[in-house]
Amino acid sequence: MKYFADEYRHIERWKGLRKDLFRNEEPAVKLIGMTTPTEEMLSQGVTPETLPAYTARQSHESAGTHEDDLRLNKKLISWEHLTCLEAVQFVYCVTGVSKSLAGQWTRHRIGIGWTFRSTRYVKASKNMFIYPALEYLDSEDMAKAAYRAYEREHRHAMEVYEELKDLGIRNQELRRLMPVGWSTAAYVYVNARSLRHFFELRLDKSAEWEIRRLAYLMFNDVMKIAPTLFEDLLE
Repeated sequence: MKYFADEYRHIERWKGLRKDLFRNEEPAVKLIGMTTPTEEMLSQGVTPETLPAYTARQSHESAGTHEDDLRLNKKLISWEHLTCLEAVQFVYCVTGVSKSLAGQWTRHRIGIGWTFRSTRYVKASKNMFIYPALEYLDSEDMAKAAYRAYEREHRHAMEVYEELKDLGIRNQELRRLMPVGWSTAAYVYVNARSLRHFFELRLDKSAEWEIRRLAYLMFNDVMKIAPTLFEDLLE
């Protein structure tokens, strides 16, 4: 975790206590696709990262090198000329997040979309749980006690789920038992402009721990791919 390392470590201070908890699942993000210029554009030195600057040059019908376009990316962002960032879309597979996080994330409505795992069609017999970080607790003993309580309730939820399933209750009703801590997964489609907005809100220390943790993971990933589109957020 190269960026926001101290904040991430603080959130995950009790991660080691969660690894053996009942059906615990930790978050993961995987980039599975992104906007790529055509072969013709690639042959001219245009890359996914420089695509915003390349298209922005239309306004002046100017030309520039790869390095020029990287610099122009930064200038466009500093001028708040962000429409061209919509040229680049990222597709992520996100796992190990809670229904609670999904409720927050889907409030971002522009330039972003999701395909979530459906709890109507997918049975939850093997479903996992997202345990809270409890990063504000300074006592390891208190954190362990809290995790035991969560674990007890999670086991109970699965017991009732199986009981009702055996009675013939359909999955679309069984999902009513799902606490917001049940895990879900999604494919996420987001352009660079909207991803910046997500980071601006969710990297902030006032954001709730789980969605901030996800923002850290995604930020560190896109910084490997297109740093000039996001690096100013470190300031």
